[in-house]
Amino acid sequence: MALDGSYDGLKASVADFLNRGDLTSVIPDFIALAEAQMTRRFAGRARQGLPVPRRLVIRADTAIAAGTEYVPAPPDMHGPIDFLLDGETVLDYLDSTNLQQEKQRAQVTGSPRWYALVGSALQLYPVADQDHAGELTYVARIPALSASNGSNWILTDYPDAYLYGALVQSAPYLKDDARATTWATLFTTALDDICNADPAPGEQSRLRAHLPQGWRGGFDIMEG
Repeated sequence: MALDGSYDGLKASVADFLNRGDLTSVIPDFIALAEAQMTRRFAGRARQGLPVPRRLVIRADTAIAAGTEYVPAPPDMHGPIDFLLDGETVLDYLDSTNLQQEKQRAQVTGSPRWYALVGSALQLYPVADQDHAGELTYVARIPALSASNGSNWILTDYPDAYLYGALVQSAPYLKDDARATTWATLFTTALDDICNADPAPGEQSRLRAHLPQGWRGGFDIMEG
């Protein structure tokens, strides 16, 4: 099967490149590991202020009621870029330890000024003094391929990224270090091409957070 933009086609192509017919059970793992690495690479670029794919930059709106301290984060969020209050005030990010120290240092009141990532929520400080409108811009996880989700925009438009990413992940399993270097170079080139082909605006490329592990939440999400 050709590399035709489908999950099944990708798995078949990985097997063809490896010239192995006995890897059916592990090739999905190679693909999942490649997805995880792609997401980390994109988030890392955002942290450095480098271009990231526009389609992974998402804006989510939420109503923040008076007295609110914790706001659920979007379930597909990998790392935040900006948190805007009432369309004009940019909240500064603090890690959870520094936020707690800030709370102990001075009892600040009024509109929230800072936020932190705590578990599956965004913690605001000060606690909201009145109703506010929040707008979060973040780097989303790549929509994972699976039997029930047979394609996504990266596989459709940049199948080489998935192919070489999966091949890179196969190398430790197969103990094939010689080809790993070539595949890794091609993988990095493909990711650079994705970021440079349709980059998000530069002002949206300031990742100001430690990346969360898992998310559940209730933002009303729309693409940025």
